[in-house]
Amino acid sequence: MSSFLWLLLYLAPLLGLTAAVFAWFGWHWRGSGMQKQLNEPEAPVGDTRNALHHAGTNVQPVQVEDDLRTLHDDLKSARAEIRRSQDETAKAREAASALEAEVAKLLRNLDHLRTERDHLRAERDQTATALMTAQAELAHLRSSQPAADEAVPSPTPIGTEPPAKPKRKRATAARPKTTTAAAPASLREKITALEARLNAHQSAVATLARERDDWQRQVGKLAGQTPTDPAGLGLARRSLADSEKRLLTATTEIERLQSQTHVLHRTEEKAAALAHVPDDDLTQIKGIKKVINEQLRAHGIRTWQQIAHWDEDELRVFSELLAFKNRATREQWKEQARILHESAHGGILL
Repeated sequence: MSSFLWLLLYLAPLLGLTAAVFAWFGWHWRGSGMQKQLNEPEAPVGDTRNALHHAGTNVQPVQVEDDLRTLHDDLKSARAEIRRSQDETAKAREAASALEAEVAKLLRNLDHLRTERDHLRAERDQTATALMTAQAELAHLRSSQPAADEAVPSPTPIGTEPPAKPKRKRATAARPKTTTAAAPASLREKITALEARLNAHQSAVATLARERDDWQRQVGKLAGQTPTDPAGLGLARRSLADSEKRLLTATTEIERLQSQTHVLHRTEEKAAALAHVPDDDLTQIKGIKKVINEQLRAHGIRTWQQIAHWDEDELRVFSELLAFKNRATREQWKEQARILHESAHGGILL
């Protein structure tokens, strides 16, 4: 169907131009006939005059005057018809010239539309290639995440047992309350993985920002184009809205990753400052079971003192990382941790 429309678009200017040329030739030939018709009455006038010259007084003057008047009227009518024909021929020529100009304008617009279409296709292919590259890079970074992250249980909803081996759970539960180097090392790997994800998302955001800017320029160009292209302008505006939506989603994800990275950096610093402090039994806090206890230790949280000093950012980030939503605030983990620390160790010292 699109091929047939393109064929009609190609043939329409040529057919219009051909019709104009034939119309011009028709008016030209008609004017030639009128000129011939004008010349015909002049011959009888000349013949009549010659006859009068040779006939002398044998021809009645009244008859001669009537004949001359008739021929003169015919001559005036023929001349008027020729002028009218010439005027119509001039108008036809002007119409043909206007049609030729319109055809040339249509051809220029057609070439411009083809150029814009090729440009849009090239931009679309370039954007798709950039997005595929960013997605492939992100998938590679996720697949190359350190093996230590795989050993840490994934976030599990509260009340659901994790799919871990029973022996490993018993070994974790029987771990003595001593300072270990495994938690900080695991925390460092998690920070590294978050920073890699953040870099990948920043590359994707840069690509999406370029795509958004390209669509903005395209919309501005199509909006100022004469004649306007409603279909192309609508497509460009929809593409711009989709690009802005995906850019907003990616930007929001970057802000979330930046917040998580910042909080884990602070947690790493606090864990280093408390390296000499023995581990506390975090399961004494109501709402912290074995699974969450293991996840907290994997993120560098191993004392009541650390939980007691959580701020709003740390509450939100650990709720995201460990998937316990708003449970820490609802069950007042901070207050419980403070009471446990003060009853066992004295005042809060950080």
